[in-house]
Amino acid sequence: MPARTTSRSRRIPGAKVTVPRVPRIFVPRPRLAAVFDRATRRPVTVLRAPAGSGKTTALAGWAGHGRDVAWVSLDRDDNDEHRLWAAILAALRRCPAVPGANPLHRLDPPGPGQRTEFLADLGDALTGVTVRLVLDDLHEIVGAEAREALAALARHLPPGPRLVLVTRVEPRLRLARLHVEGTLSRVGAADLRFSARETANLLRATGAAVGDDRVRELTERTAGWAAALGWAAVSVRDAENADELVASVSGDERAVARFFADEVLSRLPLSTSDLLLCISVCDTVSAALAARLSGRTDAGETLDQLERETGLVTRTPADTYRLPPLLRAFLRAELARRRPARVRRLHGTAARWYAGEGRFGDALSHAVAGHDRQRVLTLARDHATRLVLTGDGEPVRVALTHLGAATVAASPRLRLASALEHLQRGELEAATAELGAPGGEDGLRPLAVRHLAMLTGKRPSDTAGPPTERSPEIDAWETLDLAWRSLYRGARRHAVTRAAEALRLAHGERLDHLVLHSRLALAVATALAGDHAAMRRACTGALAVARRHGWRRTPGVAECHLMLSYDDLMRCEPVAAGRELAQAARAEVPGAAPVIERLRCFFEGVARFDEGERAAGSEAMRAARHRLAGLDLPRELTAVCAVAEHHAALALGEALHAAEVLAWAQERLPGTAELALLQVRAHLAADETDAAEAVLRHTTATPALLPATPVDTCLAETALALRSHRRTKALHALDRALTLARPNSLTRPFALAEPRVGHLLIDHSGGFGALDRFAQSVRGRLVPHAPPSELTDREQVVLQRLPSQRSLDEIASDLTVSVNTVKTHVRAIYGKLGVNNRRSAVVVARQHGLT
Repeated sequence: MPARTTSRSRRIPGAKVTVPRVPRIFVPRPRLAAVFDRATRRPVTVLRAPAGSGKTTALAGWAGHGRDVAWVSLDRDDNDEHRLWAAILAALRRCPAVPGANPLHRLDPPGPGQRTEFLADLGDALTGVTVRLVLDDLHEIVGAEAREALAALARHLPPGPRLVLVTRVEPRLRLARLHVEGTLSRVGAADLRFSARETANLLRATGAAVGDDRVRELTERTAGWAAALGWAAVSVRDAENADELVASVSGDERAVARFFADEVLSRLPLSTSDLLLCISVCDTVSAALAARLSGRTDAGETLDQLERETGLVTRTPADTYRLPPLLRAFLRAELARRRPARVRRLHGTAARWYAGEGRFGDALSHAVAGHDRQRVLTLARDHATRLVLTGDGEPVRVALTHLGAATVAASPRLRLASALEHLQRGELEAATAELGAPGGEDGLRPLAVRHLAMLTGKRPSDTAGPPTERSPEIDAWETLDLAWRSLYRGARRHAVTRAAEALRLAHGERLDHLVLHSRLALAVATALAGDHAAMRRACTGALAVARRHGWRRTPGVAECHLMLSYDDLMRCEPVAAGRELAQAARAEVPGAAPVIERLRCFFEGVARFDEGERAAGSEAMRAARHRLAGLDLPRELTAVCAVAEHHAALALGEALHAAEVLAWAQERLPGTAELALLQVRAHLAADETDAAEAVLRHTTATPALLPATPVDTCLAETALALRSHRRTKALHALDRALTLARPNSLTRPFALAEPRVGHLLIDHSGGFGALDRFAQSVRGRLVPHAPPSELTDREQVVLQRLPSQRSLDEIASDLTVSVNTVKTHVRAIYGKLGVNNRRSAVVVARQHGLT
């Protein structure tokens, strides 16, 4: 929607009293039309926004959709009260909402001293007339008499008509009373800003093909400012590469620059324009910083006034001020063209101010922008390491690049900061080179070396001594280091305690890099301890930190997605697991521990198996296990892989494959409940029930590595009991399985159990007491057989009553039909469900979720 192209000149007949034509490139904005509709339910609406916000075009588009609008485009000539009223009367007479017989057509503008009588006559004529009177460019009215006339019109508006005042600045019409009375609506610049979807529609109207990412970038860069977007829309119309052109839009473009110069800055006092130039070197400024940059003690009051009266400045919730991005870019370009030396001085002032406020990342950025090498060096030496650990690594990277490789290499502190920044961006090879260089022993360096070693797949050393110095960063990282070492020793509870303490310390110091890795350690520790819910909370918390800082490929992110995918698999949600695995693949860091990529491939095989691609999934698991075999795996990961792959091989009847997995487990998992489970399953597959029961008897006290293993063991007991027709024992074992599975929502073991176990769960539905809700959720995950033929509504009503103990006579009485009718429905139900008795009908119905 380009800036308006309609003329305001008096010399064009009728231009003042007609709705302006919308530009040729125009798209409707239903969201904004709804805003105007709501606002004009009240008698008076003020639409205030800076030049170029699209006020006139938006209102003209709204007015052109069947709304009864009288439009006056005001200019300097209308400061004469007689001419003002003449223009308003002419607009009202042209409006279709005003009947030809209305006294308004005979009303003349008031003479001197006749305003009160005129307003009374105007009110009588307009009472009950549903017309919206738009007074555009109200800021052109500066004369006292004209302003007083419009103030009187707003205060004495009769019922029916609506008054819409369109202006760049706050109108001086004494409207406070209307606001208190609830008869005033306001629409501001924020309402007029284009959304990304509206920008896309505008660009699409030109015929240009612009990608979604570019559309979002353009909307953010222009802050949805209509004039700039209109210029961009016209520019891309004939462009060969619309994406590239959209990406180049900035505040230095000639058309945009000319608009800012002519329509924005030229209308401001020189001192105010200079203030905007000064603060443009910062993304946001506080009143104190604005005063320091401009040398004006009233800078805060001026910015408040600009925010209140023009909308050129936005006040943030943090009580700072922000310029629209495109205006800020234009002002920076202007400042650089006019006075480049002043730019450096302003950046130096900002750097000193931010450093005094303890905001060293901002101070570093401004020191670089001001080419103050000595200040950059001092700030980087003193604060770069902590900045990286807080997640503010970007200004550090820019500063180190500015200083050069030789300067960084000569300073142990800068090398450490550089290594941590490389590590945070997933550049492990570069981080290894930085940490491997000799010289200097910062207290954090040994911790960083061990951390990097662990991330690349090496076990952390247990011989590490205490740090030679103390700091909050060292305390948090040392505690995190202890958590990882506890995990590798198998001290799960100690690891949970240490990881939680590291998280507390890191969070208290806002060390977001260590917060992420503390949450990762906590996730691993709680997962190994069998608490999937705590693991999921820790992972989602770590990923939230990564998203906040834009860390898409940083160590720890892929690991979190991998653990979440495993939890999804155990919940029998392979589609959700697949989404997590796809994100894990995108987040994998080159050079990281090889177990991550190989374990992801294994889980992808499990997901494929669970989605029905059983042969392909089983083969993917086998291939991934062969690649994992050469690694020093924790026993828990070995158990996860062995249990899943062994079951898949048995389900497919691949005895040799299953025997291969069993041999691998015997070598790596001796004396565990997982190995016993694989042996029981192998005996069951061979129909060796006595051997299976013998293994179960001898392993009742064997410790399990995984929380799912006791569930699987109970389900194996259930299957054994059902094979020997011991239903009561089977129900007890099934009840224990549900009890063990419920805390972690472990549904997959039930979905993969023998079919007769699933039938028992379905048949006994409603009989598990406090476990019934979980049992129902498990039942919903069980894969049904072929669906039955469609039942009629009446048959479904009868089917709902079959699980009860009521006789067919009683069911007939309940439904007020004959017993023969019920019997007819029952026979039809049996036929459609493929059964021949009532009990079987209930079982099959539950299996398909029909009851």
